[in-house]
Amino acid sequence: MHFSLLAISAAIALPLASAYPVNADDLHCRSGPGTNYGIVKSYKRGTDLSITCQAAGTNVNGDQLWDKTSDGCYVSDYYVKTGSSSYVTKHCDGGSTGGGSGGSGSGASIVNAAEKEKGLPYVWGGGGCNGPSGGGFDCSGLTQFSLCKALNKKIPRTAQTQYDATSQGKRIPRAEAKEGDLLFWGENGNCKTGVSHVGIFIRDGWMINAAHTGTPVREQAIWTSYGGESICPYVMRFW
Repeated sequence: MHFSLLAISAAIALPLASAYPVNADDLHCRSGPGTNYGIVKSYKRGTDLSITCQAAGTNVNGDQLWDKTSDGCYVSDYYVKTGSSSYVTKHCDGGSTGGGSGGSGSGASIVNAAEKEKGLPYVWGGGGCNGPSGGGFDCSGLTQFSLCKALNKKIPRTAQTQYDATSQGKRIPRAEAKEGDLLFWGENGNCKTGVSHVGIFIRDGWMINAAHTGTPVREQAIWTSYGGESICPYVMRFW
């Protein structure tokens, strides 16, 4: 009995696996994942936070990840010592962590496969089902890899042919996009023959993609029009 009491006491003293210390003075916890949301409370430096889930939000010093605490509010992951710049727990929208494996055949598993490649450089013509080539990925190389890895499903290699692959997937109105769907952009809005970019939808307003030379594989806000490209009205769902 004495041994059991000691064991219980030791177990109680152990920190929770999901508790991480604050690395800032008076860290604001907000009602949503971004600096435009209202401040709910603040945490002192060194406070151990229990993180229930994580979400993409406002970029803070290059980190777009926000951590939802057990108090129900969000703090910038940049100021929390999780030991990683990627997901360490589930997505707040119900998806799996970026470092783990999603359910077989799920949209979350496609996102997870891409998340593991975050930080690799954009390489024109880079990547495919076998992973990065030349040290990185281009936009459609990343999407082809993610589908192969997550679903064991090989889709065409270029953005245009992926958009046209209706024999393998289904076109869905962009307003109905879900995690793991592919987003497309056409030159001057020409999605019939001019699709020039593709990314992977994560959640409303956010995607992961290999955008262009000089940027790594990363999560970023979904743009509608940029550099002569306009977003296409449909997404492709292969899962």
